[in-house]
Parts: sequence; structure tokens; C-alpha cells
Amino acid sequence: MRAFPLFTAIFLAVLCMSTASIMIRFCTAPAMVIALYRLTFTTGLAGLIEGKNLRRNLAAVERLDWGYILGAGFFLALHFAFWITSLSYTTVSSSVLFTNLQVIFVLIFSVIFLKEKLNRAVIAGILVALTGSVLIAGGDLQSGKFLGDMLALASGLFIAIYFLIGRKIRPRVGTFTYTFIVSGAASAVLLLGTVAGGWALTGYPAMDWLLFFLLALGPGICGHAVLAWALKYVQAPVVAVSVLGESVGASILAYFIFHEYLLWYQIIGGLLILIGIYTASVNQKAA
Repeated sequence: MRAFPLFTAIFLAVLCMSTASIMIRFCTAPAMVIALYRLTFTTGLAGLIEGKNLRRNLAAVERLDWGYILGAGFFLALHFAFWITSLSYTTVSSSVLFTNLQVIFVLIFSVIFLKEKLNRAVIAGILVALTGSVLIAGGDLQSGKFLGDMLALASGLFIAIYFLIGRKIRPRVGTFTYTFIVSGAASAVLLLGTVAGGWALTGYPAMDWLLFFLLALGPGICGHAVLAWALKYVQAPVVAVSVLGESVGASILAYFIFHEYLLWYQIIGGLLILIGIYTASVNQKAA
């Protein structure tokens, strides 16, 4: 495939992903409800895209793979529940940066569970990113945003586990079939959590319902699903690094829309995190 349309698609996907935190801030519904309906609409859209092929593709999924995908859905549900909640307790920039540390978690888990080796460049990148996160967390602790940072960090941990499981399954299952199953499983988990938590499933304003749908269509289908599709044509580190643009895009949008100014420790810490993740991502194949 030609480079220009491919990288244009990746750029637009990252731009769509950058709008997620902004739309969530405009929602009046609780975090669990937002996560539930975002993934429910994502499931429906993925099913519509697959169309008549969906039933055949579902039947072709092996029994063992079903277990892995349902497990991935569980961690995807935890990711969205924790990340969306974090946006009520910290800034958009800090939340997205801590969530994007999932790249570092994936590398660490690869060493622990997959016995993969890391070269010096990857280790250096991890240490730089962790230094940046400690700097931001220390500053946010004094300003009362530490809880939000830790919720976002936990969401990064959960999405890292989700990606590790997906890495094993995705070569055997199509993009939108996988999205349909994993989003559906995550929706079921969030539905149980929403009911158990006593949150209402209905009664939200029309704008919230529009935002639920746009979160699924924009960041969900046009964002994450497009990046999953791009993995067929470019190396994984290219996609992983491109996701860092979400942190920049979300911070810029938050500045203009919510007047969220970056403090000195957020700027320095954010740069260290981005540099560290970039260094680790582009060198992981050489490890």
C-alpha cells in the first residue's frame, strides 16, 4: 500500500483518539456508564461493518481463542472504567500520559512472562519514562491530583494486559470480528459493574447519548480499529509511537477548550515520558 494514504489514515486515527478525553469531560453520566455505552456502541458498529460475514467469522474462532478474547474483554473493561474515572480527578494531559505508559508495561511483562530480552536502549527508554512519571506524580500529589494519576496508571496496566492477550490472538481473528467479541465481552463486564454500583442505565440527556455514539465511532472505530488495520502494512513500533500523538493532541485540545495550563513539572515530565516511550518502542525489535 502507498505510504501517503497509509500515514494519512494513521494521523487521522490518532486525531480521533485525541478527542476521547474531551468528549468524556462533556458527558454528565458516571464514568462506568460512559464506558459501558462507548463499548456497547463499538460492538454494534463492528457488527455492522462485518455484516453478513459476522456469523461465519464467529463460527471460525477456535474454542481456546474464545477464552483468550473474553479475558481480553475483561481487562479492556477495567481499562476504560479506571481511565474515564481518572479524568474526574486529574488533568487530561496527566491522565493520557499515564495511560500511555502501557507501552512500558508491555515491555516489562514481555521480560517477566515471555522471557524476552531488552537491549540497553529499551532499558534506558523505560527508565526515562518512569522518571518523567515520578516527576508528574510528585507534583500532582501536592496539588491533589495524585489519585487521578494512579487511576490512569492502573488503566495503562490493564490495557497492557489486554494488548498482550490480543497480540496472541489477532493474527488469527479479523479486526472487526475481534473488536465485536472483545467489546461485547467488556460491555457485559461493565453492565454488571454498573448494576452492582447502583448507577442508572437510562435517563441521561440526548447530548450524552450522542457523545456515547461519537466515542465509539471516532476514538473507537476510526481510531483504535484503524490502527489495528494499519498493523498489516507497517511495523508495530511505528503504530506504537504514533499513539504518542494522542497525548499531544489531547493536551492541546484541553488547553483551548478547558484552559488546562501545563505546569513546569508536567511539561518536563511529559517530555521525559514521550521520549522514553519513543526510545523504548523504536528499539524493541532490536532487543
